[in-house]
Amino acid sequence: MALEDLEVNVGGTSIKGVWIAIVLTFGSTIGGGIWAASQFFAELNEQSEAVIAATAQADALATRFNDLRDMNALRLQDMDKKLSNMEQAMTAADVENLQGKLAELGANLMQIMDAQQELLDLRDRISSVEKTSSESEIKVQTRLESLATLDARLKKFERDMDDLWMAIDATNPLGGN
Repeated sequence: MALEDLEVNVGGTSIKGVWIAIVLTFGSTIGGGIWAASQFFAELNEQSEAVIAATAQADALATRFNDLRDMNALRLQDMDKKLSNMEQAMTAADVENLQGKLAELGANLMQIMDAQQELLDLRDRISSVEKTSSESEIKVQTRLESLATLDARLKKFERDMDDLWMAIDATNPLGGN
């Protein structure tokens, strides 16, 4: 029995086998499209969650960076005060007390060197935080670009689906819009 010989009567209407095959073909295509759309939206949701997580991480890093910068500014102010005090002490010192003042100056220089080492360590940590922050910004930008690409693909998919529905309506033998 050939497909063109097959005929089904439904409510007094005779439907040929070819039309049944066409309807089944379109039905399976639409089902596949719905499945693809659900997969697409699941992936879109995952991308959105990743962007939210990356944004939260970038905010936390920005806060830490600001805290480190403020702490560094306070230390620099303290260092400026110490240097100013040392300059005043040196101008007020007389020759008779020079030996004692030189010893005090040596101790102060050691403190300055220790503080400078701490500042260098802070600079390295700030540099590391800036690098991490930059990497996070790049990841967020990449995710946003990926979402834009996905949005364009979704619009194309919707346009294709609309075209398919118009084609189905145009070829409907029972009449339609």
